[in-house]
Amino acid sequence: MNMKKIIIVWMGLILIMFSVVAQEVTEVTENTEIKIKQKKERTEKILLPEKSNWAIGVDMIPLLRSLGTVFWGESNPMGFQGTPYFQGMPYPNVSIVAKYMASRKCAIRANLGVTILSTTVGDNVRDDAAFFIDNSTAAKVTDYVETNAYGVSVAFGAEYRCGKKRVVGVFGGDLLFGYHAASIKYTYGNVITEFNQAPTTNQPYFATTTSPNTRALLQKNAGAISAGVQLTSGVEVFVAPKIALGGQVNLSYIFTYNRQMYREAEGFNTLSGKLEQRTDIQAPAGWSHRFNTNNLGGALYMIFYF
Repeated sequence: MNMKKIIIVWMGLILIMFSVVAQEVTEVTENTEIKIKQKKERTEKILLPEKSNWAIGVDMIPLLRSLGTVFWGESNPMGFQGTPYFQGMPYPNVSIVAKYMASRKCAIRANLGVTILSTTVGDNVRDDAAFFIDNSTAAKVTDYVETNAYGVSVAFGAEYRCGKKRVVGVFGGDLLFGYHAASIKYTYGNVITEFNQAPTTNQPYFATTTSPNTRALLQKNAGAISAGVQLTSGVEVFVAPKIALGGQVNLSYIFTYNRQMYREAEGFNTLSGKLEQRTDIQAPAGWSHRFNTNNLGGALYMIFYF
């Protein structure tokens, strides 16, 4: 009888011990799962931008275009450039993207692209004054063609973001602005005189009502002003904490006002017997409307949040 009591007591103690161990294992498992979940949430929180974060991004298209040229030369099949917003303007090769996170889901953004181009090309031609003295001379003078062009494109808007992991959907809208202007200036080594009314040059002559041999001094595009709106849709893929690769497509409307183009020229006036300069309008002012899918930089970009 005493033996049975002892066995029953031991069995009760063993059951109690198993119950305590099982409860502790359950608590440890639950705590581990909670810690893993909290760690995952902290990781995702670090991975994605937070409220009050700023961001700077750069357009990746020029890099891809350059890589394509390295591997395939000028026949580069990596046709990433596409059609610029403000057609006819010096298209910015690189645009800068900036963002401010108003919240984890909403951001204010801006995009800026600037191009300034200035080139001067010289062309050696016969020195007419030296040639009239000695027609066997090899003396040369230099004509110069100076090209200047500049353009700026700006987008300013807001975006809504959805997604809690590495891939985030980005939807937004922007106001668009653009301006560009260009000019070509000609400088000649041989001057026009009464005895040499069409001096040697490789630039073309054209006729006017007062001079059969007139040459350009300046051709100028007074500039074009563009404005519009766009809707965008894209994604950002976070490859590291707060570092993402982004891509977007858009639907835009652009209005462009083209200012007049004019030309300054010089020629020997056969009626007055004098060298004269004149200014002619080559193209009057005009405007255009476009509704299509184009990208103002940022079509494929890398962005850093901080």
